[in-house]
Amino acid sequence: MNKIFLDTNLLIYLSTSHTSKAEKVSDLINKTHFCFISVQILNEFAAACFKKELLSFDQIQKYIWEYNLCFEVADVNFRNISECFLLKKKYKYSWFDSLIIATALLNGCQTLYSEDLQHKQVIENKLTILNPFV
Repeated sequence: MNKIFLDTNLLIYLSTSHTSKAEKVSDLINKTHFCFISVQILNEFAAACFKKELLSFDQIQKYIWEYNLCFEVADVNFRNISECFLLKKKYKYSWFDSLIIATALLNGCQTLYSEDLQHKQVIENKLTILNPFV
């Protein structure tokens, strides 16, 4: 069983556009039973939508509630932060990208979909980063 983890930008495409990127994200979600995001992803989604004025206040709130119901939402706690330090040092990603990777790993995900990280990189022999738009 493949558990996947979605980066923030994929939720933004899903919520704000009717492009081929939104369709691709929807296809990924529909093909898996275990799709993870994290509290961090929900916060990044809301912050980006507010900052770029992509959606109204009510729409942002609606999507946050829907994503909470549709996806497995992983908490971010001290264990994630501890793992994040190790991953940041080893792989040299930004703090917040390292935290996403740590959370995906700690939740047993095999695939992290992101267009911002190194496509096809394998982290700790457990997690493969894939850009779904390549």
